[in-house]
Parts: sequence; structure tokens; C-alpha cells
Amino acid sequence: MLKSIVMFWLFVAVVILWPAETFQLNEYSTIKHGLAEMTIHSTTRKQNMKFDYKVCLNSMPYYIKVTANPKYDSGAEKFNVTVVQINFYDAVFELERIDQDSGWREMLFTVQWTIYHISDYITSTATVQYRVDYDTDVKITETSNVSAVYGQGLSSLPALQNTSQLQPRLSQDRQNGHRFLVFDKINTRLITNLDLNPKQGENDLITVFVVYRLDSPRRYTKTWHGLFGIDNGDYDKVIALNIDKLHIGGTIGGYIENTYSLPNANPRALHVWNVLSVQWNVDGGVDASSVWCNGKLLQRFQARISPSETKFVIGAIRLNNRAYLHGAIGEFVLFRGTVIPDDVMKKYQLYFIKKWGITADPITVS
Repeated sequence: MLKSIVMFWLFVAVVILWPAETFQLNEYSTIKHGLAEMTIHSTTRKQNMKFDYKVCLNSMPYYIKVTANPKYDSGAEKFNVTVVQINFYDAVFELERIDQDSGWREMLFTVQWTIYHISDYITSTATVQYRVDYDTDVKITETSNVSAVYGQGLSSLPALQNTSQLQPRLSQDRQNGHRFLVFDKINTRLITNLDLNPKQGENDLITVFVVYRLDSPRRYTKTWHGLFGIDNGDYDKVIALNIDKLHIGGTIGGYIENTYSLPNANPRALHVWNVLSVQWNVDGGVDASSVWCNGKLLQRFQARISPSETKFVIGAIRLNNRAYLHGAIGEFVLFRGTVIPDDVMKKYQLYFIKKWGITADPITVS
């Protein structure tokens, strides 16, 4: 009898705990999948088809990936698929025959689609993404110090700090519902093992987004706020700020110093949250690289080839520290090898503005 009672309560405990764990995992990602069979024919090389998502969504999808293949593949016909219209409840894709310039007879296709909201699309395309929204993203000590933030995105590379005196701490309060990393000690920084400049700068293309807050003024070179970079003495990719200037390394001429303070887009403002993004596009040439803050373009510049490095720093700009941050970082996202055009840059900026409750002027996106 006693054994039966124990087994009953063990069963009840499993029933109670399992939904909580499942909910956390479902909350982490909102990617949705769908599958259907469609009979399609066309008298021309291209044909548009509409499909219903058949799932409940809370917002308009940002991106949809679709595949369409003949269910009974003869091997003769070859097709490309392009999504041409995204609606709230359905989407339209274009099926194009590519093996010859003609239509095709009635065929049964298996159509599969994956729906991404912008948060999932960023995670699915970024090289690394560091955030502390979920307990699974961070390793903390009993004193709330953070020794590791585990990378999301295409790479699982963690941002690490093994020395307790140099570890940032996990915030107890939240910004717009999200926890963040607090950098309030001298020389606090996190280090990631990733080569920013493979092959000595060949095809050098990096874009960084940082959601951050500055908590004290800095006026001198050695007391800049370092957000990101690897200043190896050769002015490699660096983002740093003081009360007067925004400092960007990895540019033609060594570095640029931006003094602009646009309304609701001042990257040096104290005690406010900003999202700053910098794209270094070496192969793009003059004006292919850019700096954005809170949805506004601050400056275009020409990036330059930099020597190979195997690490970068968050919260400072050197491995042995220089220009340590006194403030907070909510989110850090790095894309490698992907050109981000202006219209997408504004969409990503707007996403971070909404997520983190950043004060910004209205942003028009297509």
C-alpha cells in the first residue's frame, strides 16, 4: 500500500513539472512548420500558388521558407520556389520550372513551409547571439556573477570569463521584461573565441548589434567605454564611446570618431538604452560600411582589411582590457559573411527597439 502511494505521488509530480519545462522550451522559439499536398499545372514556365498556414500566429511572419517537390518525381522536371507575398494568414509562392522554358502537366506536389518571426530569423542567421533572457543562456555563480553566456545562432560559442573579479553580473531588475548583464567593476569583460578576420581580411564582412546602457561619463582615451572589439594595436574592429565621441576601429585611416547626437539617437547618452549597429564590409568599398543608432543612420565609411584574430571582447576592446564598460549590455548579435542592406538594418533596429523598450523616433520600414 505504501509503495502504491509513493508511486502515485511520483506520478503526480511528473505531471505537474513536465508542462512547465515544455512551456519554457516553446517560449524560446516561435518557428512554425506546415505541410500540404497540392495539385499544380501551368501553361507557362511560372505559376503562383497560395497556401494557408493552418496554424495560429500572434503577428505577421517576417520570413517564410518554402519547398515544393513533385510527389512522384520522374527526374525530368526541375523547379525553383520563391515566396512572393506574405500575409497574416496565408502566403503566395511562385513555382518556376527551370529545366526547360515551358509549362507542365498536372502534377501532385509536396509543399513544406517554415514560418519565422523576426526574433527567430535573427537567431537562425546570426553567427552568434548573446542574451540572458532564459536560464539556459547563462551560467551564474551564487553572487550573481556571470562566468559564461552561451551563444545562440549558427554557432554555440560561449562568451567566457573565468576570473571572478572580471565577471559581469546578472541584473536583478529587468528592462522591458528582460534581464541584462551589468558591467560595474573595473576591467569587467567577456571573451569569445571567434576569428573576425579570416585569411587576413579577405572577404572581411562583419555586422554587430549591441543593446546597451552607459552609466558614467568618460573623457580620456584610457577611460573610454568599450562595447566590443579586438584592438590588437592595429586598429582592428572596435566600438568604444566617451562623453564626446563614438569611436569605430577597422576603417580606412585607422579609425573614425563620430560626434553626432541626433534626437533620440545619441549613442553616448547616459542612463538610457540604445541599440547600436556597425557593419564592416571590406569588399563593398567606399560607403559600403555603416553605423546606425536607434533606427537612424549616423555615418557611412570604408572598412579596411585587418589582420587575423582568433578572439574578440565584449565590455572592453582588448583581451588584457582597455576601455572597460561601465554600464549594461542587454543583447549582442554578430553576423559574419552576410551583407545587411539599409532596409533590413532598419527592421532589425526596430525589432531591438521594441523588444528593449528603447525611446526612438518613428521608423518607416517596407
